[in-house]
Amino acid sequence: MSWPHQPFSRRRALATATSLAAGVVLPLTGASRAAAAPAQRSARVTAGEYANPVIWQDFADIDVIRVGNTYYASASTMHYSPGAPVLRSYDLVHWEIAGHSVPVLDFDAKYDLNGARGYVRGIWASSLAYRPSDRTFYWLGQIDFARTYIYTATAVEGPWNRLTAISTPCYDAGLLVDSDDTLYVAYGNTTISVAQLSPDGRTQVRTQQVFTTPSSVGTLEGSRFYKINGQYYIFLTRPANGQYILKSSGGPFGPYTMRQVLLDLRGPIPGGGVPHQGGLVQTQNGAWYYLAFVDAYPGGRVPALAPVTWTWDGWPVVQLANGAWGTSYPSPAVPPPPRQVTPMTGARLGPDFSMGNDWRFFMGYRFALFNHATRALGGSARVTRFELSTP
Repeated sequence: MSWPHQPFSRRRALATATSLAAGVVLPLTGASRAAAAPAQRSARVTAGEYANPVIWQDFADIDVIRVGNTYYASASTMHYSPGAPVLRSYDLVHWEIAGHSVPVLDFDAKYDLNGARGYVRGIWASSLAYRPSDRTFYWLGQIDFARTYIYTATAVEGPWNRLTAISTPCYDAGLLVDSDDTLYVAYGNTTISVAQLSPDGRTQVRTQQVFTTPSSVGTLEGSRFYKINGQYYIFLTRPANGQYILKSSGGPFGPYTMRQVLLDLRGPIPGGGVPHQGGLVQTQNGAWYYLAFVDAYPGGRVPALAPVTWTWDGWPVVQLANGAWGTSYPSPAVPPPPRQVTPMTGARLGPDFSMGNDWRFFMGYRFALFNHATRALGGSARVTRFELSTP
């Protein structure tokens, strides 16, 4: 296998990482080796503490909510189908896969590799919300800078169904269910706007620009929209090293003032990036946490959790450890879980596992993805022998 010797942009690097996840094992050195050894780091955590990152898998652009005693998180999956995985937790530390908000990426033939390719497209930063009035989960995201789609389900396990498509592409959107049941969407890159949806969520009834990022800050995106103690907040990321927040006491359409939450903060993974582009969530006892992700190539964009306090005048402050995002913190004080979640790592295929004849399709599909991605990045792959045997 040969690769072109040229610098990778962040976007191309992410494309490579997600494509290689199909089954290629890379040699690990330095920070990569540290990111691949959660067991060693966890061994240093004492009882009553949790270790960061809380998930050793690639889940980027996180949105996190709590419904009753259960926490849910949604993440980007780019070109993979089904898309927009929904994670479930009872303590913000241990997570399991609960379902996918987008059953199939049927937006264009390129997602089926039918004459084109959809790599690093599809499900980007999107939003997950719960509406108590109709006991329904809502997922909202834009696809290919063309349209915004909304999917709904009465349970995160599904079935998820497409509710509507809106002509405005709400880039990096955050969905808010207001206390009066109105649906609002914050979105944009540098220029941040707020849209109001119709009561049934199917159409956009108003949109307005609410903030323009100062040139001294640069780019802000990745909106997460909240109403906390009567104030409206839009949580924004400066990719890939900062987090800012806008606050309005005058309503969802502003005016908003801005404050920096973190910038160039040392993260919990040696050699990894700055924790950013996640969401805020409140526990049952009133404590707040920030679930962000950390770039840790080639491991991926892995979620890390830190407690948050608030200033007297209503601004969030991330709690640090020795001037950095902590490698460990006291575990969140939450009710005992109703059951243990299903681990996403560390499991082995047991003797009862069987794929029947599906293994041929599974392995062939994975190889096709890898081969296509390699050629798309200008490299080449040649397989001299490909053999599988089954009991």
